[in-house]
Amino acid sequence: MVKTNEKMRVAIIGCGMIMTEHMEAWSGIPMVDMVAAVDIDSAKIATMKKRWGLAEAALYSDWKKMLAEVKPDAVDICLPNHLHCPAALDAFAAGCHVYVEKPMALSVAECQEMIDLAARRNRKLAVGFQQEYNPATEILVRAREAGVFGKIQFVKGRLLRRHGIPNYGVFYSRERGGGPIMDIGSHLIDLIHHVIGRPEAELVAARTWTSAGNQPCDVACAMPGWNHQDYDVEDLAAAQINFKNNIVLQLEIAYCSHIKEDCIYDFTLMGEKGGGYWCNNKPPEIYTNVAGTMMNLTPGWIANQGRPAMFKAKLQNFVDACLKDSPLLIPGQVGLQTQIIIDSIHAAAKAGKEIKAVNAKN
Repeated sequence: MVKTNEKMRVAIIGCGMIMTEHMEAWSGIPMVDMVAAVDIDSAKIATMKKRWGLAEAALYSDWKKMLAEVKPDAVDICLPNHLHCPAALDAFAAGCHVYVEKPMALSVAECQEMIDLAARRNRKLAVGFQQEYNPATEILVRAREAGVFGKIQFVKGRLLRRHGIPNYGVFYSRERGGGPIMDIGSHLIDLIHHVIGRPEAELVAARTWTSAGNQPCDVACAMPGWNHQDYDVEDLAAAQINFKNNIVLQLEIAYCSHIKEDCIYDFTLMGEKGGGYWCNNKPPEIYTNVAGTMMNLTPGWIANQGRPAMFKAKLQNFVDACLKDSPLLIPGQVGLQTQIIIDSIHAAAKAGKEIKAVNAKN
């Protein structure tokens, strides 16, 4: 741990689009000094100097060199997905705590390798999902814990874009961790899994389709001109996960789908005593019977649900864990559980039939 009377020295590895939200959050945490930044793109790294005031000597193109020279207490990894694991392993070897953006890695095996090295080095490992910090999510978790839903039976989650294939980064590439299941679906899977108590997956069935991403964009949309020539991931995925506690989860995840809305991000759960509904940027709803009456319940007040608040909360949780040894809300083990479901969906779609969920030993 860092001495509690000292600031934690943090380096950010990867200065792409998500970096801005991270830096805005870090700037609001007084016990942190941003001591270095790494990116192979000189234009991106220049932003760290111009906007965030890092010295020229604190800017690097090689994370290995930065780790050796700066020796930060912790790193914040905002790299493309396929680089999460190698950067984290190097950081642990250098004695750093690690905060890594979602998804944790490319596979269950990589997640386990990160967890094992973090344990051997006695370092913290946190994963960058944020919806656990959403007050709407917390309300549904408390309702479950209070028995409002009784035994949860069925959940249906959707994260669908109408025409939202990224035209930046490497989201077109399976080898580099692209595709809607890994990219946006990981958020939905982690969120639902948290709300229902993180049961163990048992059986998984899935189908995936590609019909738009591998074609030139001929529709007016927010992100035209994606890399259709190299596109080898799904546009749309549907999956069913049967958990060992008899909960059934159905998922619909898409970069591109013919729906009415520009984007749908929600889930509905049903239990023996009650049900619930979560929708991005909206208060949650609870459905139950009260005094012989079917009631639809909504909170009379709810705290801010915006991304700035959630990003600051998740990074503050990481800082507190490093400085005070307090619990991480989303440690590496949680990232592994989410990755098990992701890997199982891909494996089931490839097999074309229901399969047993994968695990760290498969």
